[in-house]
Amino acid sequence: GADKLRGELRGAQGGRCGNDWLATATVYSDGAAEIEVSVGYNPATGAWRAHDYYYSFEVATRALAQYEATGVLPGESDL
Repeated sequence: GADKLRGELRGAQGGRCGNDWLATATVYSDGAAEIEVSVGYNPATGAWRAHDYYYSFEVATRALAQYEATGVLPGESDL
């Protein structure tokens, strides 16, 4: 889950856990990163229930771990 994703995001990749969540990272030339995490994919509508942006790999990993534990995706300011 979240721990495996940490390494994948650092490589400017992403990861997906079925219909539970999707995370993608963009790393810019100045080293800044933007990680989008989407949760709760609905195949019938083709849409994710919620998503948020994080600007640290560690914070995105913590958000994903919290989502896996509680079913609630926290915002970056909540971590």
